[in-house]
Amino acid sequence: MFVVGLFIMSLGVGFSIVSTLGTTPVTSVAYSLALITNIDIGITTFLSNFALLLLQVVILRSRFEKKRLLQLINCVLFGYFMNVAVYVVSFVPFDGSILMKVIFLLLSAFCIALGVFMYVPAHIAPLPGEGCVQAIAMVKKWRFSTIKIGFDVSMLFLSLILCGLFYTDMFASINIGTFVIAILIGFTIRQISNVYTRITGKEPNLVNNP
Repeated sequence: MFVVGLFIMSLGVGFSIVSTLGTTPVTSVAYSLALITNIDIGITTFLSNFALLLLQVVILRSRFEKKRLLQLINCVLFGYFMNVAVYVVSFVPFDGSILMKVIFLLLSAFCIALGVFMYVPAHIAPLPGEGCVQAIAMVKKWRFSTIKIGFDVSMLFLSLILCGLFYTDMFASINIGTFVIAILIGFTIRQISNVYTRITGKEPNLVNNP
């Protein structure tokens, strides 16, 4: 479930890239740093994820488990899946029309949401972005999906600030689709969770509360 979930999530990012309407909110920060510093996006992705891991240490404090350090390994695995996903998505017919761009954007949001829903409950180690959402949910006792929306929107504003202050184009790393995905992912996770609960009668454990 963990590996399949990560791969499905990478397919979602692949669809967002092909749509040309904007990358995912968390990816937008790494892309902003790459534009500003001219450093390879792989390095900036690692640095931004490492910063998110440190943020979890601050949020959880004594509740931070060493197991969460496995998130750094996930970043490498996810990076490999990203290359595979972009290759796979390239075989899906895409004519560049507005309709196809919207369809790919919706597929992106659904795949990312489904991937998160599948791999997070495995409780092996989330990607740092979802790890932060998890950490806040554990401390504040709020719904994972609600925090996910707020977190993604925060990443968007951070990207805007970074590019606005240190780059020539404030919107260089994001597009309209990035804002749409920021809202849709958390909303879609909530709907998938509700369907899962209706079918199984159980509440999915996306927070990893004991």
